[in-house]
Amino acid sequence: MLKAYLQTKQDDGQGGYNCYLTQGLHIKETETPRSGQTASGYGRRLPTPYMVMVDRVWRRVYCICFSNAGTLYIGKSYDPKVTIDIYRD
Repeated sequence: MLKAYLQTKQDDGQGGYNCYLTQGLHIKETETPRSGQTASGYGRRLPTPYMVMVDRVWRRVYCICFSNAGTLYIGKSYDPKVTIDIYRD
C-alpha cells in the first residue's frame, strides 16, 4: 500500500526552512511517461509512475535528481518549499 504526504515549508530567512505542514494525499501508481526521461537518469524534471490528488485533481509526481538521492515534487518547476514524500507499507 502506498502513502503520500505533501510537505510544505517556510523560509526562515537564514538559508533554512521551518514551520512544516504535512498533508496526507491520495496516491495511485500509473505507467511512467516516456517524455522527460534521460539516458543518465539524472535531471530536473524526471517523471515518476506516481500521481497524487491535490484539490480534487490528479497531478503527476516528478523527481529532481543530480546525485544519489532525488527529491519528489509536483508542478511545472521544482520549489524546495513544497515536496512530496511517498512510502510503501
